[in-house]
Amino acid sequence: MKFLKIKKGHNLKIDGKPLNEIIDVENSDYIFYHPARLKSFKTKLLVKINDSVKVGTPLFFDKNNNKVMFTSSVSGTVTDIQFGNRRVVKSLIIENDNKFSQINLKSKVSKDTLLQSGLWSLIRQKPFSMIPSSDSNPKSFFISTVPTEPFAVNNEFIFENIENCIQKGIDVLKEVFDCDINMAISNKSSFEGLKNINFFGINKLHPAGNVGVQIHHLDPIVNSGDTRWYLSLQDLNRIGYFFTHKKFFNYKFYSVGGNAVKNPCYYKTIVGTPINQMISISNDNTRVISGDVLSGNETSLNLSIDYYDEVLSVIKMSKKREFLGWLKPGFNKYSLTRTFLSKLVSNNKSKLNTHLNGSVRTIIPMGNWEAVLPMNIYPDYLVKSILAKDIEMMEKLGIYESSPEDFALCSFICQSKVEVSSIIEDGLDLVRSEI
Repeated sequence: MKFLKIKKGHNLKIDGKPLNEIIDVENSDYIFYHPARLKSFKTKLLVKINDSVKVGTPLFFDKNNNKVMFTSSVSGTVTDIQFGNRRVVKSLIIENDNKFSQINLKSKVSKDTLLQSGLWSLIRQKPFSMIPSSDSNPKSFFISTVPTEPFAVNNEFIFENIENCIQKGIDVLKEVFDCDINMAISNKSSFEGLKNINFFGINKLHPAGNVGVQIHHLDPIVNSGDTRWYLSLQDLNRIGYFFTHKKFFNYKFYSVGGNAVKNPCYYKTIVGTPINQMISISNDNTRVISGDVLSGNETSLNLSIDYYDEVLSVIKMSKKREFLGWLKPGFNKYSLTRTFLSKLVSNNKSKLNTHLNGSVRTIIPMGNWEAVLPMNIYPDYLVKSILAKDIEMMEKLGIYESSPEDFALCSFICQSKVEVSSIIEDGLDLVRSEI
């Protein structure tokens, strides 16, 4: 078995790490879908207000990829559809009748079944981190069982408490797409007994758990049409469950952590459950993030966790400013460089907050980005080519192998306070618009 040892990166020391405990959340009366948050997705609705739906009923699809359906995770009635600017569908809300009546759907192993059931929507592709076209096929699949972002799910723990249909999911992907399936595992993993799969080991230094980093080292992307597909282990299990039992498994385990959470642990709930059904927060001075603190998106309690996220981060907002803090020795400052003495004395009591500790300034190449980016890419040159909108140079510098989450630590460590991840995303949007 190959072993991918990542030497560049950093594991954030942040308060509120989730415990290996599970809270079974009561079924919500309302289920939310947020199509506007899907990457490169133009929504076409298939339902209207007051329509009755069952589990598996198609709700909407992508105008540019019209065979890919998003289906309901509950049975009930469509109660509201919220629109934003230019009639963009922001939210679709279903009142749950708790009967979980399911549509009749064939469970024959085929591409059509994946599309009609909505299970195709669980799959994404690199580059662009978007749902692949229904007419395309991947060169290979990548599945990471060892996510390394802050508050990442512990898949070993989750699958001790859930029916394991991973092998069936692998067999389905193998039969439908007939390509290599690669899985990242840690030492002494309980998943080593799986068949029809190529294993490789990784160390737990973030961002080693990101599939973008794994693809870069093991099966590099050379152009926009050279795609690798990926999905999470829980979503692979949902595919396996459907083809095993001929019914949908629409629950997920979410890792909920942060210093503003009373019970940081795992929450089992229906996909689309609003966050305020899972947790309650008495202090308004908090930031709720769908995803991890490095690459997640700020959200609110009355919305659901984003479709592909399995982490919910809730952290306290800090408004207190420190006068001339850069002049102090900084024994309790969190630093990845030698700016403060905390780096020299290895102070593990350093605490993070939401302060930027400065404003955006000129990009100065000091090698900090390269220190936490385990890829054969020159991030400063790539960022400058994106800002200059030089597509030819972007392609030469590796834009197709880049993903915003892989550059999240660059944003964190940046002395110039540059949002590197956002720039990478803008670059990907630009090259995709030109294809």
